[in-house]
Amino acid sequence: MSEEVKKAGRDPNVVAKAALWYTVCTFMFRGMAFVTTPIFARLMSKAELGSFSNFSSWAGIILVLTAFDFSQSVIRAKLEFEDDIDGYIWSTLSLSTMWTLLVYGIFCLFPAFFSELLQIDTKYIHLMFLYLFTAPAYTMLVTKHRAFYKYKTFVLITGIMTVSGTLLSLLMVILMQDKLAGRLYGYYIPHILIGAAIFILLAARGKKIKTSYWKYACVICLPLVPHELSLYVLSASDKIIITRLSGVEYTAVYSIAYSTYHIGMVLFDSMNKAFAPWLLESLHHERYGAIRKTSKVYVGVFVAVVIGVLTLAPEIIWLMGGKRYAGAVNCIPPLIVSCVVQLIYRMYVNVEFYKKKTVGVALATMIAAATNIILNYFLIPLDLEHSYVIASYTTLAGYLILFVMHYYMVRRMKLDHVFDIKFLLKIIAGVMLVAAAMNSLYGVNAFVRYVFALIYGGAVLYFGYKNKDAVLGLFKKKKRNSGKP
Repeated sequence: MSEEVKKAGRDPNVVAKAALWYTVCTFMFRGMAFVTTPIFARLMSKAELGSFSNFSSWAGIILVLTAFDFSQSVIRAKLEFEDDIDGYIWSTLSLSTMWTLLVYGIFCLFPAFFSELLQIDTKYIHLMFLYLFTAPAYTMLVTKHRAFYKYKTFVLITGIMTVSGTLLSLLMVILMQDKLAGRLYGYYIPHILIGAAIFILLAARGKKIKTSYWKYACVICLPLVPHELSLYVLSASDKIIITRLSGVEYTAVYSIAYSTYHIGMVLFDSMNKAFAPWLLESLHHERYGAIRKTSKVYVGVFVAVVIGVLTLAPEIIWLMGGKRYAGAVNCIPPLIVSCVVQLIYRMYVNVEFYKKKTVGVALATMIAAATNIILNYFLIPLDLEHSYVIASYTTLAGYLILFVMHYYMVRRMKLDHVFDIKFLLKIIAGVMLVAAAMNSLYGVNAFVRYVFALIYGGAVLYFGYKNKDAVLGLFKKKKRNSGKP
């Protein structure tokens, strides 16, 4: 093991710097999707925008089925196989690649059937599988660098992939007559090429395939496949069902709302990349007091940002898509509340993951996803013109179910004390009230909403300044607290 890695494991300054860079850079790079959405919404028709969203949804779902989500096990495997982590990564990557090849063969045998099922042209299904072959390599590599706090490589690789995919897709949409083809090829080809290069690199570093690692990864991750699949179904089934029942134009409206919701999800993903590895290590050393304290700051910072999104939702929707997508604003309140609930329940999932209790994780998510699908199929036909609004509320119902189930599973492990449940419930209730208040003001009284936004923004800035040490503490001093209860 290198001295750099050893230093990262014990030096709180290295951890702090890595955490800060993960958050800032992930937010910045993934935020490019938010910045470019208004451009694509104006260059592409609603049908083309909806079809791209449908493709992306299916790509995410099938990726879980083919990659087994083995990257999830890398941070846990670091605690046991730190000296041979490259061998572990290559072994698990090779297994998922062989499975992807088998699944691709099945698709090739019945192309017309799967094209109709997915509502995707056959030529684009081949593009999708090129992405499915190479995407796990990228995920494996960046997860490894997260585990060892090597943020420079993470920033470089993620930056190149994100910027190249965004710029090339924008250029091809402008130049090509077939805007959907331009968006798909422009976005996914850079991901495929960079993923292929990383695949070769991981194979060279890993050298040998060890089947013993297959067993370790499968024990942790196979129960998580239904979980991750159900998560994608929970987030993507709305678009798929809207496409089938109402049409791709309604999917496009929902996609614009989802792009606004994406602001919160980018922040959540960025913060979780820093928080999750630290949480696992803190659980390992039983630093429960530090976890309770830091988790409150973690949730508080997130909520402060997403409430700001709620106050300015109509303006954000107009910026993202223009007047054609004005109806999407009514999706924002339930989606933002969903975002907060998701952040909170994922903290409990991290505890279950640390204890290797992944079967319960999968069961809970499957129940939530099934509930979401059933509600969509029963409720959307009642009002097809507002299918996207109905879908946003069924999404919230699914995440609330997840939160309740994961809380009780962690409680059964007698680890629910690591988080302050009363604080978390107050946060959820408070965000719901703010969301309901903002929803009543959309399209009615913009002046009151602007006044609230100014007062709220000022209060957040003042509070952040007065408590800057606590906020920065989200990234600092995490290794120094023993904090046992």
